[in-house]
Amino acid sequence: MTDAPAFRSPAMESEVPQNSYDLRPEWSLAGCDIPHRFVGSLIYKIPLTLRSNRFNGRLKGLKYLLADWQVAMIYQAQSGFPITIGVFGDTANAGALLNINPVRASVVPGVSPNLPASERNADHWFNTAAFTTPAAFSFGNVGRNTVRGPSLSKADVALQRQISLSESKQLEFRAEFFNVLNHTNLGMPERFVNTPQFGTITMAATPARQIQFAMRLKF
Repeated sequence: MTDAPAFRSPAMESEVPQNSYDLRPEWSLAGCDIPHRFVGSLIYKIPLTLRSNRFNGRLKGLKYLLADWQVAMIYQAQSGFPITIGVFGDTANAGALLNINPVRASVVPGVSPNLPASERNADHWFNTAAFTTPAAFSFGNVGRNTVRGPSLSKADVALQRQISLSESKQLEFRAEFFNVLNHTNLGMPERFVNTPQFGTITMAATPARQIQFAMRLKF
């Protein structure tokens, strides 16, 4: 909790208060608030080397395919960042800095901004009918960071094999898969109530699946 917006907040909230003469309405969740976050790392080395004698006869060729491989994975999942519903422009005529939009929207009494999980998508992330533009020359009454953005789920996998060419030389092959499950992680929704894109998401938080290969000679 804080009454000071975070510099370069993940949700791009204003860096200045809505009303510099009344900081009490600024007290709310910090822009970096993530209530749940999990990160798991796994490294597994196949217990088989080229020097192993576990495969003999016709199965001996499998040793050259399976030996000396190592797999690593990093998986992360977290709740979404909070977002402040604001107004684009200085509708309160309070005097705003360049590209800073501190004026917040107003709530519609009795209307919840939350949508069921089955109804949230890139075209309609929250109930836009719950907010309205405040009257001219007035501040909005919605709190800071009262809407939660999309969550994130991402798995990165790496396959690596090191082959000894001599006592002092090793050849290393590596294949890396970023966002291996190709899961779509949505970015933050448009937060300005007086824009046509209000409540929609037009960008992804992470790229789609990316694959790259590398070969390195160590000597």
